[in-house]
Amino acid sequence: MTDSTSRHQADIAATLRAGRELGPEYDEALAASLVERIDEAIDTSVRRHLDHRRQEERPAKVGVPSNTARMVLSLVCLGVSIPITGIAAGVVGGAASLAAVWLGLIVFYIISVVGLRR
Repeated sequence: MTDSTSRHQADIAATLRAGRELGPEYDEALAASLVERIDEAIDTSVRRHLDHRRQEERPAKVGVPSNTARMVLSLVCLGVSIPITGIAAGVVGGAASLAAVWLGLIVFYIISVVGLRR
């Protein structure tokens, strides 16, 4: 028997004893009080059951957390940017090619981060 069940049984027994001591003129008031306590106990039990069911139904988060994915993406962009900058400066030359490479990397990173938020 659970603690709440024994407590409810004790409440019912106390109500029945009070009804015997007070007499029949208090029967309706005692019955109303008892029904109210039983309703509260049922409501509590149903709420607890529904909360338990909701927790079971929640899907577990699967995949990589977005902070980890962003960190990996940042490291990949940094790792790719160094050789691409060297290639753009050495082969193509000029500030315009370096600006285009870095602008492309920044746009790629921003689009990727926005895509991770969805």
